Amino acid sequence: MAHLLEYVAAGFIGLLAIVIVYMILAGKIDLTHLLSEANGSASMSRFQLFIFTFIVAISLFYLVEKRTDASFPDIPSGVLTLLGISASTYAVGKGISYSREEGVTTPEERRSAHQDVRAVAERGGAAIATPAGMAAEGAPKPQDPKQP
Repeated sequence: MAHLLEYVAAGFIGLLAIVIVYMILAGKIDLTHLLSEANGSASMSRFQLFIFTFIVAISLFYLVEKRTDASFPDIPSGVLTLLGISASTYAVGKGISYSREEGVTTPEERRSAHQDVRAVAERGGAAIATPAGMAAEGAPKPQDPKQP
């Protein structure tokens, strides 16, 4: 009876994995922002947390499967400490990226704002570029060449 329960649990987890992989391949689960910051750039802290958590999970699964008795293996406190440090690094990195204006805007938005500022400066005015766009514009209106 115990083996039947193990096979049912393993079958359910396998079926769940197949459904998740299918949904990823069908485009219903989007993984494009899994390892990127809010502005679209790569995040080393997210990558570190993802890889380290994956390695610890696979190692723990291996240790559980390797045991002949039904007990859970002891997890060294150093591993838990390293997981905590990795998660803290991710949290601090996320806080830093959202505290800076360039961490919230995409490179395209920043490029567009800089082009707007250059256009205003070419007309002889002054402008302040913010993530939301132009904060102030002081360029004189272009004169019509037909009028004196």
